[in-house]
Amino acid sequence: MTELFTSNLALISQRWPAVASKLTLANFDHFDANLVTGQNQTISVNGIQLSSRHNRLAEAQLFIEQLPKNCVDVTVYGMGMGDVISLLCDDSTVNDSFQAPLRSELQTITVCPLNYSLFALLLCYTDQSEWLNDPRVYIESELTQNVTNGQYISITPDLLLIDDCNAVLRDLLVYENNRAYANQRSQDNESIFKQRLAANRHLLSKDADAAKLKDHYSKPKAYVIGTGPSLEQHYQFLATERLKPLGQRRLFIAVDTALTPLISHGVVPDIVVSIEQNITREHFPKTLADDINLVYFPTVPTDVIEWWPGPKYNAYSQHTKYDAINEQITKLRLFSNGSVLHPAIDLAVHLQASDITLFGSDFCYPNNKTHAHWPDGALGLKAAHAKHWVFNGIGEKVATELSFRGYLRSLEHYIRTKPHVAFYQSSLSSARIDGASFKECK
Repeated sequence: MTELFTSNLALISQRWPAVASKLTLANFDHFDANLVTGQNQTISVNGIQLSSRHNRLAEAQLFIEQLPKNCVDVTVYGMGMGDVISLLCDDSTVNDSFQAPLRSELQTITVCPLNYSLFALLLCYTDQSEWLNDPRVYIESELTQNVTNGQYISITPDLLLIDDCNAVLRDLLVYENNRAYANQRSQDNESIFKQRLAANRHLLSKDADAAKLKDHYSKPKAYVIGTGPSLEQHYQFLATERLKPLGQRRLFIAVDTALTPLISHGVVPDIVVSIEQNITREHFPKTLADDINLVYFPTVPTDVIEWWPGPKYNAYSQHTKYDAINEQITKLRLFSNGSVLHPAIDLAVHLQASDITLFGSDFCYPNNKTHAHWPDGALGLKAAHAKHWVFNGIGEKVATELSFRGYLRSLEHYIRTKPHVAFYQSSLSSARIDGASFKECK
């Protein structure tokens, strides 16, 4: 360690002994770190710069500009080179063109280190005493994983270099960082949504409300089946379970793309859920029995809905874009945040299921496969292109998509709102779902 680390640590030890203890134990020998010089200097760690090398101050101001002008408490996740925290502590107005809150109005600045090895490296080579001495600053030693603190800033390089123990928090922060982009894409697709809604309006009036399914299916236990690769482990189990009389077996609810592999292995679900606007008849078996119920959102193509040979029910998501049509043609509102698994699970809860086991609900690529049955790329995704990861049920890192991580964390939030429901995962190769226990099914 260096003299700078010693002096920085002395300040931290006085105010936050638990943080100092973690820093003392931290090791950063595994980092490939070097100094990078442009108009400013910064540190590169594993090829990721902790800040801009051209104008660190302007970059820090851009981060701060995200905050509302009236905020008095702010949390900073990560540190970069410490510039954002230092600027928050500076009472002077740096640049009037930025609409950041006046630093003098801030009452608390909570700093959340996302990687203590990275924090120790920063303290070894930079003087952080300015903000370490500010009485408004508090360094959090133990981070909550499934919720963020009020108004916050997340430092991008620290998210990329995050410690594995904070992976869930990282996913939440990245999800929130991308929310505006996702909302913009949703707005860009608004005209397509309206066209599809108009095309299917007659079907919304003709077909029954999914809420009516409660008259036929109201069971305490259900299987919800996705198309993740782990589904292939359970074809035989599900086929055997399906042979039981309805009164003695669980309710089977499957997502649309799982239907073909399930049917080919003798598994006939009671209900299929479809919400995707790009689903086609090619995603379904060529022939289909007329006793499988379809629950669809009006975003599904008209020809798919009209072709379906069995009973059809419709529902809406809880998104505000469905509010207007729901006032005119009221339907069951189901939780949906990007994945068809969400409304499938919420439908099971609506049908009184208090015990739900998930199959093929992987949110990742076990064995570098994207889906059960479907070839790599057939549903638009390729495992080789995955740049992100999650932990599976045995603590291994498994490749995934950024969107899958968002779906996973949204489901975990949903599960926390349903304490009366027991959720189970059937495969340890799936992404670990907080709030769901593992149940061996064979």
